[in-house]
Amino acid sequence: MSTYNRPGRGVHVTNTATSAAINHGQVAQEEGHVGVAVKQVPATWDAALSAHSVIADDEEYFLITKGVVQVDTVGGFARGEPIYIVAATNALTETGSGNVPFGRVVEIAGERGVPTGQVRIDLDAKDNIDAVA
Repeated sequence: MSTYNRPGRGVHVTNTATSAAINHGQVAQEEGHVGVAVKQVPATWDAALSAHSVIADDEEYFLITKGVVQVDTVGGFARGEPIYIVAATNALTETGSGNVPFGRVVEIAGERGVPTGQVRIDLDAKDNIDAVA
């Protein structure tokens, strides 16, 4: 889950994921945009606690597409490295082949308060990364 986001711009989109719901703070690709999902629709009062962060199928949400975001990582990302998103799974990878540019790493765990298991990515830098076929 994202705990740090420098103010940026984004777009309102609808979750069209057919395989699973998206979680608030998760990286996502929707309607030709990539970024971090922000839940907009509140859960009902009697919903389970876990439902308060889930963006259901066909639910509208905000996608942060600009700025610096802090997201979960599986490790191994290096400062300055281009990062891509795998469209089918909404997972981040260092592999460009067949994936969509997401951004460039600006801070890794241990730097300027970035916790273990997370990384900060500059989404604006995705425009300077060539898509690899």
